[in-house]
Amino acid sequence: MTGKLRKGFHREANETAESIRAELGLGNFDPLDPWKLAAHLDIEIRKLSDIAVEEPAVSCLLEEDDKSLSAATVFKGSKRRIVVNDAHGLPRQCSSICHELAHGLLLHTPAIAFNASGCRHWDQEMEDEADCLGGKLLLTDQAARGLVTRNVAADAAQRRYGISPEMLRYRLNMSGAQRLRQSKNRQPTGNR
Repeated sequence: MTGKLRKGFHREANETAESIRAELGLGNFDPLDPWKLAAHLDIEIRKLSDIAVEEPAVSCLLEEDDKSLSAATVFKGSKRRIVVNDAHGLPRQCSSICHELAHGLLLHTPAIAFNASGCRHWDQEMEDEADCLGGKLLLTDQAARGLVTRNVAADAAQRRYGISPEMLRYRLNMSGAQRLRQSKNRQPTGNR
């Protein structure tokens, strides 16, 4: 998901996630509801299927595959609105919404989505930052490490936090929890 992030970004993203969670009355180990966070930030979320009813041409975007549109932020002046592809499963919608909310929390400036040739405009640094913060909003570093320390099964962790297997793997890797698991597994058992 992410490449190399600028020095200090992980610390800043952790602080932002903790601050936002505190505003919502959540601790580091509590699940986060992306729709409640969006409402807290005064960002409307619209389902792509609802838009397709009004604009039938949009229905071609309602696909479940990995390459289809997940979510996008649409601007009207300084007001943000997130459009989410509700053909995707709920865990993917949660990740997509948190990614878009992260763009807003990071004050990323809006950019034209496509250039004059119709090619997708992509700012990799902004996308990597939004991946990182969006993931930390859903599953904090502390919670990820706690899952490993308490030896919580992957499916139980996914249900608790409303995340996909891919997001769980990503967060375990990015939080250092996977290294913790590997070091735990290498330790000799028994008494000395």
